[in-house]
Amino acid sequence: MQLKRWGVLILIAGVIIVPLAVYWHRLAPVFASPEHVADLVRGAGLWGPLVIIVLQAFQVILAPIPGQAVNFVAGYLFGFWPGVLYSWFGLLIGSAVAMLLARFAGRPVVKRFVAPGTLARLDALAARQGLLFFLLVFLLPFVPDDAACFVAGLTPLPLQALLLTAAIGRLPSIVLTVWAGARAGDLPVAIRAIAGVAVAAGLFVIWRYRETIQDYLLRLAGRIK
Repeated sequence: MQLKRWGVLILIAGVIIVPLAVYWHRLAPVFASPEHVADLVRGAGLWGPLVIIVLQAFQVILAPIPGQAVNFVAGYLFGFWPGVLYSWFGLLIGSAVAMLLARFAGRPVVKRFVAPGTLARLDALAARQGLLFFLLVFLLPFVPDDAACFVAGLTPLPLQALLLTAAIGRLPSIVLTVWAGARAGDLPVAIRAIAGVAVAAGLFVIWRYRETIQDYLLRLAGRIK
């Protein structure tokens, strides 16, 4: 068992963590806006879908990075169905890596990836909860679903069931944001400008009251049986 644990950790480090550490100074600016993501994907040419998948996996592990920008660009550049597929596959990889890190490396490693306040709130609410709780966390908007992947890995719940729960629960938000990206080019400039202002205002409200919103939604998920 100990050998298996070390083997999983070495594999994760080799495939995800090491490249991320080496190239993070180049990747970090990419997530500043959808335009940067689009430029990177366009520059990759035929490798563009792989870039979307890799960026999605990275943004799960580094929770402060907004994955919605990657979803939007996937829809804008590749269309609805390919965009959903690439984003969904990348999120599944990232979710699996987060759960495996938590399961085999334990809480000390999780603390390096999840903010202390977020980890404490999720810990308190996830105690003695089952798969339904995590399904609701992945379904509800504005909750820390990336951090929930790490917390889910700390529970005794089967990893296969947790990953299936993440695959189902995260799909609606992917569909919505990829659809928005796929339709963005069809909208008049004025409508896009208004939508951009509305989204920016909404994001500011969410950022300003994010902890209150998250606490309420997480408590709601914990009460539903």
